[in-house]
Parts: sequence; C-alpha cells; structure tokens
Amino acid sequence: MEQKDLSKTIQHGSGIDQIGSSILQVVLDSDTSTLTNLACQTGKLLVADACIIISITADSERTDDIGYWQKKNFDLVSLSQITQQLSDPIFEGNPGQTEATASRTSSLVDSVEQLLRQLLPSKAWSKTITKFQGRTNGLVLLFKSHSSKWIYSKSDLSEIAKSIAIALAQIQLQQQLQAKTRYQSLLKNLSREISQSSQPRSLFPKCLAEVCTTLQLDRGTILTLKYQNPLKAKRQQQIVKGTVKVACQWTQSENSLSQDDLRFNLSDSDLCQKAWQTAPRCQYFASDKSFPDLTSEPTSDILQPSGSALLMMPLMGKKNRTTEPAVVIGFLVLQHNSVYHWSQDELDLIDWIGVQISTAIIHYQTLNQVQSIVDERTAQLKWSLDFQGKLSDKMRQHIEQLQKLNQLKDDFMNSMSHELKTPLTSMKIAIKMLRQAQISPQMREKYLNILEQEWDREYSLIKDLLTLQQVESGELAYSPQELDLDQTIDNLARTFVSKWQADEIELDTGSRSNLKIYTDADSLEHILNELLLNAGKYSNPDTTIRLTVESQTTPRGKDIVISVTNIGAGITPEELPHIFDKFRRGKGVTDRAVPGTGLGLALVQYLVEHLNGTIEAKSEPLDNDVSTFLTTFVLRLPQQPSVG
Repeated sequence: MEQKDLSKTIQHGSGIDQIGSSILQVVLDSDTSTLTNLACQTGKLLVADACIIISITADSERTDDIGYWQKKNFDLVSLSQITQQLSDPIFEGNPGQTEATASRTSSLVDSVEQLLRQLLPSKAWSKTITKFQGRTNGLVLLFKSHSSKWIYSKSDLSEIAKSIAIALAQIQLQQQLQAKTRYQSLLKNLSREISQSSQPRSLFPKCLAEVCTTLQLDRGTILTLKYQNPLKAKRQQQIVKGTVKVACQWTQSENSLSQDDLRFNLSDSDLCQKAWQTAPRCQYFASDKSFPDLTSEPTSDILQPSGSALLMMPLMGKKNRTTEPAVVIGFLVLQHNSVYHWSQDELDLIDWIGVQISTAIIHYQTLNQVQSIVDERTAQLKWSLDFQGKLSDKMRQHIEQLQKLNQLKDDFMNSMSHELKTPLTSMKIAIKMLRQAQISPQMREKYLNILEQEWDREYSLIKDLLTLQQVESGELAYSPQELDLDQTIDNLARTFVSKWQADEIELDTGSRSNLKIYTDADSLEHILNELLLNAGKYSNPDTTIRLTVESQTTPRGKDIVISVTNIGAGITPEELPHIFDKFRRGKGVTDRAVPGTGLGLALVQYLVEHLNGTIEAKSEPLDNDVSTFLTTFVLRLPQQPSVG
C-alpha cells in the first residue's frame, strides 16, 4: 500500500482495523512466528523506514528477544549497534526479585530514549509501549529519515498497539511452549542415559551434550574434586586444599571431550572457592565472569578462560556424618559467550540436573566400592589357593567367603537398584503431573504428598546407610542416661497404633512395668522402632502385636528383657540364621514384594551389640498351619552398665 493511499485509509476507523488485522495475521499464519516477522510487517504497514520490537516478559530480567527490520536503501548504519546495546543488561538483579514490572519497564524506556538520542541525532523516531491484559509486554520503535513525516497520530498508534500486544503475547506463548517442550525432552533423555549407565566416563559426555544443546549454551564443563585432606576440608575454611579435574568438556564448535590429564589446584580459582563455600546453592552471573579464572597458567591450550554469562552448580555427595554438611564432589559449569540473564525456569531445571548427576555419581561410587571389595577378596582367594592348594579345608573357607561377598553384592545391587529407581520414577511422574497447567488443588496436593513420601523413603535409606557406616567404623556415639521404659514404649505405641489402623492391627504393650534402664536413648528407640516396624510389615490383618517388658536376674546382674511377637508370615528355618545379615532378604519376602533394603535387622543387631546386649529370633507354625507363624524377637539389655 502506497503512503498516499494509506494516509487516506488511516483517516477512517476501518483502516486502523485493517492494519491491526494484518499484524495479527502474522502470528495466525504460522506456529513459529518470530519478532523479526512481526517487526517487518509492522514497519511496512505503518510506512516506516525501520522498526524494532522488544519483547518484555514479567518474569525475565533480560531484553534479548528483539526483532528488527529496515528498508533496503534506508541508511541506518547504527541499527546493529542499537540492537547490540539493547541486548545488554539494562537493569541488574537476579530472577525472582520483587522489583515492580512497571518500574523495570520505565527504566528500559528511559535507557532506550537516551541511547537513541546519542546514536540517531538526525533521525525521526517514535516509541510505543504495548500492554496485554494490563501488563506491559513489549516496546515498539519506528524510524524515519529526518525529512519524512509520520502519517498516523498517537491515538491511531495506540489502537494499532493493541493488535501488536496480542501478537507479542502469542509469540511469547509460543516461545514458552517451545522451551517447555525442550526441557521435557531433556529430562526424558537424561533419565534414559542415567538409567542405562552410571559410569562417569560414558555418562558425562552424553548428559553434558544434551544439556548444552537444549539450553543453547556455548560451553559446558563437568569438574570433579579430590581433596588433599578430606577430614580437614571444613566449609568454614577460607581456602580448601584440593585438586580440580576436568572430567568432561563440551563446546558449541567441537565434540564432547574427556580431559583426563587436565587438573588445577582449587586454591587457584576464586570462583571455585566461592562456589565450594556456598554449596549447595549455585553461583550464576549475567556478565563479566570468565572461567576458569586461574592465577596460574592452565596445563593445556584447550582450557582457556572464556565466556561472559556463567553458572556453577555444585554436585553434592553424601554426608560423612549427620552433623556435617554434604561433601562437594564437583561442579557443573555452564557458559554463554555473551551477556545473558538466567531465568528461574532454567535455574530450577539445572538444579534438577545437578541432583540427578550427583545421584548417578554416588550410585557409581557405591557400586564401585562393593566391586572393589569383591575384587580384593577374589585376589586373596586366588593367592591362598595357589599357596595352599592341598589344604582343602582352607580352600573351602575361602570359597564360602567369596560366595558370601558375591551374595552381598547381588543383594546390595538388587535392593539399592529398586530403592533408588522406584522412588525416582514416582517423583518423576509426580513432577510431570504437577507441570500440567490445569491441575486441580486436590491432585496437586496428592502429587506433592507423593514427592514428600518418596523423599522420606530416600532419606531413610541414606540415613540407614550412614548409621551402618558409623556403627561398623566405631564412630557411633554412646550417651547413656536413665530412661523410663513405660514412657519410651508409650511414645512409640502412639505412632504405630495410628499407622496400623488401616490394616486393623492392634498393639498390646501389657501391664505397666515401672522399670528404668540406663542406656543410650537414640539406639534403644531405633531398635524398638525397627522391631515394631518389622512386626507390622509381616503381620496378618486383624491380629495383635504384643510387646512385653520384664526384669530378670542373671549372674552378671539384672537384665531388661523385651519381647516383640506377631502373627503372620514367618521365617523359614533356612533363612532364620541369616536374618541379621546385611542386605539379605528371604525368598518369601521378595516374592511378596515387601518393601525394604535388608538393612533394618542388620542395624538392630549392630545397635544391640553397641549397647552390650543380645537379640535372638524364633518363628514357628501356629497350630500346624504352615502359612501362619508366631514370630518372636527377644532383646536382652543390661539394666545398669557394667563396672570395670
């Protein structure tokens, strides 16, 4: 449409409507509309020589979504300079800050006006702010040569801006949907890679390539840490001594690389030191942060400082002790070569990725430790067989030991694989359901409860493993005190009565004993809690679990005898000698899919020995019924600590 004809048309309301319809048609004709298409159509319809459209979102701290168009012969040499400076951060801050959108938009407009006065003193330009549903969502800049005149009024442009705002909102929605689709595909691919292999050498390159490609990064690195003195690596220290290894690196222009020979001291990088001290919180910057920031020269030309926008996500290991923070085992480093503000969605996604990579590393290390034990024992057995080939008794002992270790490894792998993967699968499904836009409050509460339950399950597993490690290493604290057994049992009873109500299982704690015992409170409560939990797990519905306490005189003094009896699935004579073995679970238990890791009773035996007591179990058929057993655990503890 020629300028003269358009000038006549704009004088009529139908002309304004026609322009608005033409602008909306840009996004209606395509599912992948861009700001550049919108800027081109807007500039042509409004007979401008150039047009720049800036997309503004409420939860973004960046203005990198910019579309621009100019006539072929229009001399606007500073257009690239304008768009480049508009891409720079105009307001500082992190995603999630509470600064009002209106204030931020005002800062943006003021910065744009100041910039255009400096760059285009001889050009005519105008600006219009677009609003959709009461929220600012864009800024439109139109340019003309100095001699040209505008053919529309401010009121005309205000009407047209409504159509531009709708088109902008549609484009922003398309971009959000595309991002969500990429993120969901990334989560699916990462879950598949982690389930197929937890070995870092094969897992790191695949995961890093997926993350960097999906988030459109220029560079990504996975670093692992090795401390010179792990026992003294306290988070309060200003400088920690350790070595940083470049386990894997990815760049946009090259394939993923595994840098086995690239290392540097942790103390040589201020960014690594800061990220280590503030873990598990991640460190991220919009600009002016190159990595690695080494005070000494790197060992290879491949490891060169680069990037502008930087994010360092700590990879967290397990806790050595419950009172200490988790160990930092590495970092996931992501970089853009230009200024970039990390959105909250990206931070949440990267946090999830960091947790999954950390879990895979811990799982691999745990399995590797078990395999190392098996390899060590296998080597010892071979040496013994070579040296004492004729001693059949010795040979048989070593074979039995090897079989036991192999069984331990198999039981550990079976239990841990199920106990780690099943909760993660449930949590993943719950997360997917929570991402649905139209989910009801009731369903949201349901899936949040699933997440909390599965988290508790994972936490209990890790806590049991750490307690087992402390007991076996002799590091478990022993703090004896005088306890009222009636009060201790009543506190436990209230918890289990409500827990068993659905299965109509009752708990009979007998008459009041008024007995006192001098022992470690935490250990005793853990033992009783595990025995009651075990009894409830294998009891038939509509039965009664009995817990009795009495004092008996023995040659060494007085003992407290606690018995826990239940009716239900029993223990076979073949399995009875092994019920306190680590990671050992009976065939009947696994056939019935009873949840557990095989650690509960093993921990009970360790804690009983820790309290200088004994525990034994018996399980017999009830009234010649081979399917129903009467199972009893008998715990004996000294009522007073031994002297001398």
